[in-house]
Amino acid sequence: MRISKFSSILLCLWVSSFSLFAQQPLEINKGERTFVGRNMEYYIDTTHKAGIQDVLNKTFTPCQTEILNLGNTPHTVWMRFSIFSKTENELYLEINAPLLSHLETFEVYGDSAKLLFTGGSDKYFHERPIASENWLFDLQLKDSAKTTIYIKAQSIYPFQIPIAISSKNKFVEHNELNILFWGVYMGIMLFAFIYNLFIYLSVRERSYLYYLLYILFSVAFYAGLEGFGFQFLWPNIPGINPMIPIFVSITNCLIILFTLRFLNISKDQKILFNAGRIFIVIFILLALLNLAGVFVVALALSQLFSLLVCIYFIAAGIISLKRGIHTAKYFLIGWSAFLVLVILFILTLNNVVPSNFFNTHGIFMGHMAEVVLLSFALADRINILKKENEKKQEEIIIQLEENHELQTKVNRELEQKVTERTAEVVAEKIKVEKQKKRSDDLLLNILPEEVAEELKAKGSAEAQFIDEATVLFTDFKEFTQLSEKLTPKELVSEINECFSAFDHIMGKFGVEKIKTIGDSYMAAGGLPITNTTHACDVVNAALEIQKFMLQHKAKRASEGRLFFEVRIGVHSGPVVAGIVGVKKFSYDIWGDTVNTASRMESSGEVGRVNISGATFALVKDKFNCVYRGKIKAKGKGEIDMYFIDDSVNPDK
Repeated sequence: MRISKFSSILLCLWVSSFSLFAQQPLEINKGERTFVGRNMEYYIDTTHKAGIQDVLNKTFTPCQTEILNLGNTPHTVWMRFSIFSKTENELYLEINAPLLSHLETFEVYGDSAKLLFTGGSDKYFHERPIASENWLFDLQLKDSAKTTIYIKAQSIYPFQIPIAISSKNKFVEHNELNILFWGVYMGIMLFAFIYNLFIYLSVRERSYLYYLLYILFSVAFYAGLEGFGFQFLWPNIPGINPMIPIFVSITNCLIILFTLRFLNISKDQKILFNAGRIFIVIFILLALLNLAGVFVVALALSQLFSLLVCIYFIAAGIISLKRGIHTAKYFLIGWSAFLVLVILFILTLNNVVPSNFFNTHGIFMGHMAEVVLLSFALADRINILKKENEKKQEEIIIQLEENHELQTKVNRELEQKVTERTAEVVAEKIKVEKQKKRSDDLLLNILPEEVAEELKAKGSAEAQFIDEATVLFTDFKEFTQLSEKLTPKELVSEINECFSAFDHIMGKFGVEKIKTIGDSYMAAGGLPITNTTHACDVVNAALEIQKFMLQHKAKRASEGRLFFEVRIGVHSGPVVAGIVGVKKFSYDIWGDTVNTASRMESSGEVGRVNISGATFALVKDKFNCVYRGKIKAKGKGEIDMYFIDDSVNPDK
C-alpha cells in the first residue's frame, strides 16, 4: 500500500515536472523577434464551448515546432505561453493567420484573466486593434514579471498559426521584408497582366483573355489568403473571406480553358479534352459547395483537385510537346515548377514538413514562376504565328503572280484570234472564266475562308482617311512587245534591276512603296505618317527615277541590248489607307486620287514626269513646270496637266 502511494506521488511529480519543462517562460531581449511555438502549449476544444476559466486547469499539449500546424481541423484550439522581458516593456504579439474566423486573446496573472481582444475575419477590418494584414496586438508587460498569454482560435482554413513576439523595431524590419516580397510578387503580376493585355488587344485571341482573367482571379485568391485582400479590397465585406476558395475554382476553370486553346487540345484528343471538361465541372460544383457554406469540405477538395489539375497540365504539356507544339516546353517547365512548390506548400499546411518562410511562400513563388514562363510561351507563340503568316503570304503572292501571268497569256491569245475565229474566242472566254474560278478556289485553299471573303467583299480592314497625300505611278512603254523579245530570265532580271533602283529612290526621299502590278510601280508620299513635304518628296523621287532610266537606257543601248522607257504620273489628294487581311498583312491605298494618279501616268509621255494641277499647286514654288493645258483623261474628263521641266530650282 505504501509502495502504491509512493508510486502515485512520483507519477504526479513527474507529470508536474514535465509540464513545467514543456512551458518554459519565453524571455524577450532587446531588438529580438522570436517565434513562440516551442515555448507554447495547445489544447483542442471539441465542444467549442470552453471559456478562459474552463481551460486554466486543462492539460495542454506542448508544441514541438516553431510554428503550430494542426492541418485541417474543425475544432476550437486554445494556445498559451508565458513571456517576460527585462529590457522591452512594449512588444508586439503577431498572430500570422489573417483568416481566423474567431480569435480571442487574454493576459493571465495568477488566477486573474484579462480579455485583450475578441473578433475574427467575420468582423469589419477596422475593428482590428492595429491595421495590418495579420493580427497584431500591442503588449504592455510589467517589469520583469511573467505574463501568460492565452489565445483562442478557430478557422475554416488549415490551422497553421505562426505566433511571434517582437520588439517594435524588429517587427518593422521584418514587416518591410514581407512587404518587399509582396511588392515583387504584385509587380511581376502587374507586368505580366499589362504585357499580355497589349498582346490580347493586338491579336484578339481568346486564349489571352482567359489568361488575363486567370491572373486577376489568382492574384485575388493569393492576396485574400494572405490578408491583403481583406485589408485593401473588401475591408467592409467580411463575408467574402470564407468564400476565397471560390477564387480557386474560378482560376482553375480559366486556366483549363486557356490550356485547351493554347495547346490546341481538341475533341480529337479525347482523353485530355474530356478530362479538362470534367475538371471544370468539378470546380463549378466545389464553388457551389462553398456558396452553400460547407467551407471545410470545399477547401479540402479544392486543394486535392488543384493538385490533380497540376498533374493534368504536366501530362498535357508532355503530350503536346510530342505532338510538335513548340510552345508547350514553356508550359511544361512552368507547371512542373509550380507543382513542386504547391506540393511543398500543401505538405506544409498538413504538417508533414516543418513550416518556414520558403515553405509557406512556396505557392506564391511557384505562381510567379508559372506566370512568367507562360508569358514567355505566349510571346513565343506570336513569333511562330508570325512566321507561319509570312510563309502563307509568300505562297499567296506566288499564286497571284501565277494567276496574273496566266490571265495575261490567255488575253493575248484571244486578241490575236478574235477576227478569224469568233467561236473559238467564245470558247476561250469560257476557259478564262473557268481559270478565274479555279484561281479563286486556289485562293480559298491558301487563305481561311473568312479572310478570303473579307478581302473579296471589303478589300481592306481598319481603314484610315488621310486628307492629303501624293501618289506616283510608273509604267514601261510597250512592255508586252519588249517582253516577247526577251527570255524569261532576262525579263525578270531587267524588271528587278529597275524596281530595285526605284525602291532605293523611294527610301532616299521618304516615299512609301505601295506595290507593283506587273510592270507598273506604285508609291505614295505623306503616309502612313502625314507630312507637309509629300508632294516635293514624290516629285524629287520621280525626277530621280527619270534620271536613272535615262542612264540605264544609255548603258543598255551602248551594249546593243533592248531597254525599257518609262512614263511617270503624279497626283495629290485624299486617300484611304489601311491593312488588308488579319494575319496576312498587306498595306494598300484607295480612292479617286489613286485613279487620277494612274491617269496622269497613262496621259503622260515617255521620259517625262506628268503631274496634275493639284500637285502643281503644292510644288510650283520649288520646280519649273510646263503647263500642257487641259488634257482629256479616261473616265475623268479634262484635267490640268504639267510636265516637270527640271530638278529643284535653287533660286526659289
